[in-house]
Amino acid sequence: MTWGILTHLWKLTRELREEVTPQLERLGLAPTDPWLLAEIERHRYPTEAVRAMQIPAPTISQMLKRLEQAGLVVRSLDPTDLRRYRFELTEQGRFLLEESRKHILQAMERRLNRLTSEERGKLAEWLEILARPEDAPAAREQP
Repeated sequence: MTWGILTHLWKLTRELREEVTPQLERLGLAPTDPWLLAEIERHRYPTEAVRAMQIPAPTISQMLKRLEQAGLVVRSLDPTDLRRYRFELTEQGRFLLEESRKHILQAMERRLNRLTSEERGKLAEWLEILARPEDAPAAREQP
């Protein structure tokens, strides 16, 4: 059963990526670009994106270089540590992040519409539990 669950999660992720890739390409984005843009929006430093995305640092560096050349992010020195670079989304980067999110969310919504509201809530709850690191404290039950 466990292998089956993993297989379904992998298939869902693959199907979503295949569905939205044409729309992302029309926006000039690679399939992983929205995720990196979202990480840069949350955390300005490449090391944080590496940790969050679990992608090797050289790959993140190349991706950021490409996004910078496309005018979606800008690099600057960290004013508190001049040895570090940080990144920010440009206006165009924010726009494309939001556009790509719309496409991804629409694709996922079409799948979630197969579930009742209660099933959707349970699924969200279960995924949050499963995605939590093993050493993280359990969430408290709501009364």
